[in-house]
Amino acid sequence: MKNVINKSFEIQDYMLDGALVNGFWMTLEDRENLTAEIIYTPVDGKSFEPATTEKMISGITTKCDNFRSLLPENVNCEVTFKDFNGLTYTANGNFPDIESKELAEIRAVYRFYVEYYI
Repeated sequence: MKNVINKSFEIQDYMLDGALVNGFWMTLEDRENLTAEIIYTPVDGKSFEPATTEKMISGITTKCDNFRSLLPENVNCEVTFKDFNGLTYTANGNFPDIESKELAEIRAVYRFYVEYYI
């Protein structure tokens, strides 16, 4: 059935080079919406420098694009960056305009949702 979420990803699918997954919560809101909240922290235990933050944001948006390519045509992916006032990126969209800053962690919420019905 293509009108429901029937695929999810494992924790290792969300991992990024240079970061640890320090928190992972997956919630099936209903049969058409699934969220995965991830907290990324630096491998060295310090903080993400502004340039590294931008690299991480790029890596997260690329993950979202990759997830989208693996899903049925009517299921989309978007990611919300909690540390950037809820800035949201939709798969295969324009790279978000962010002001990079030093962060101890990056909190991202991936949302998979049925975009339309077939």
